[in-house]
Amino acid sequence: MIKKIMLTVVMCFVFVGSIHAEVIEVNTMERMVLLSLLPVEASYATWKIIQELRMELSFTEEELVLIDLKPDVNGNTTANWEAVDPKSVEFGVTAARFIEDALLALDEQEKLLPEHVSLYEKFIVKE
Repeated sequence: MIKKIMLTVVMCFVFVGSIHAEVIEVNTMERMVLLSLLPVEASYATWKIIQELRMELSFTEEELVLIDLKPDVNGNTTANWEAVDPKSVEFGVTAARFIEDALLALDEQEKLLPEHVSLYEKFIVKE
């Protein structure tokens, strides 16, 4: 009985986490950075939200061909970042919180990189 109640509470949390979704348009680079900001560990209650967001942000095989990611001689990555149109992605309350927490932590540690700035403005400053 306790397991059934706990599962009901967990499922309610997952459902509530996807209410009040905000749609944010993200470009190719932002999608890659967002994928890197997602937690690799989570509770059962939030794991499904993370996985759904990871799938939404991931690239199709066709997009990967168009982007043409390649390492260069200096160890950097080159790509055709504009080859894929920006994508409108829905972020529920919980999903947005994961991104906001990661960006705020980087900011607090003074570890924001140039590729984080546009996302910081979209999720924290709300520009």
